[in-house]
Amino acid sequence: MDYFNETERAKQKAFASWRDTFLAPLSDTLIRCRIRPYHITMFAVLLLLAGSSLPVLDHWLTVSILLFSYCVLDGLDGPVARRMQIDNEGGAMLDIAADQAGVAFVAAAATWHLGSNPIGAVLFASSYLSFIPLAIYANQKKVTIWTFIRIKYFFYFVYCVSGLFQYDFVQYLMMLFAAYYSFYLLHALYRIYRHHLHGGQGAAS
Repeated sequence: MDYFNETERAKQKAFASWRDTFLAPLSDTLIRCRIRPYHITMFAVLLLLAGSSLPVLDHWLTVSILLFSYCVLDGLDGPVARRMQIDNEGGAMLDIAADQAGVAFVAAAATWHLGSNPIGAVLFASSYLSFIPLAIYANQKKVTIWTFIRIKYFFYFVYCVSGLFQYDFVQYLMMLFAAYYSFYLLHALYRIYRHHLHGGQGAAS
């Protein structure tokens, strides 16, 4: 369960295999400490909440460290689950939810801490979070949709840079990608509709 198309999935599997091997010693240590994948996921979400809600006046370096740690831990629960041979669709869905939640929280934080345009933030977060489930559904049903830009980590980076430099770069990024993901949302809806219109026989042309 993911939002990668067939071409991307081959590359993602190769990267995941390398990452799992690289992180194997750390994964084994966590397992010996009785730390389970969902513990890592939940702790990552706590770091996200802290990083997006912390009163950030003169604390942007701390915010950056918290969000970076959230991203690192978000990529660790999967390797631990596979090491324990307990990876499943339920865990994958939990991981995806925790993974994408950061977009909503950081977009909201940008309006509060940086004064970003709230309309742009709402449109960006809603279009992104509406599109991602459709991309996952399309992959499950083997509906071909266009390859899309994954802005999430870059979005966090620009948010932190905006805070550190005290200039709201992130609002321009949100407005641009609100339009981008709205377009892709309509595209995914159209392709899924065409797929089912033709009785679910392969991807729509």
